[in-house]
Amino acid sequence: MYQSGKSKIESHISKRDNAHLRRIIWLMSVSVVIHNEYFREYFERKRVQGKPYKKAIMSVAHKLLRTMYAMLKKREKFNVGFALATSE
Repeated sequence: MYQSGKSKIESHISKRDNAHLRRIIWLMSVSVVIHNEYFREYFERKRVQGKPYKKAIMSVAHKLLRTMYAMLKKREKFNVGFALATSE
């Protein structure tokens, strides 16, 4: 949600981009929540904060894409132990 003065503007997913890519990112996010402890904890934190399921999954998708970009940029593998230690 974006706030400016008295206005509250709800953000939404843009439908102008590639639908196939959006679907792949969605499926990756759902899968990573099931199979990865770090992203599962992140998802559960978002749910506890009151986000609906789909918004929590999109938050995971955003974090997953940022993580993948950082891994490619630094040429490193994902380290769950390091990720969990820095998120606490």
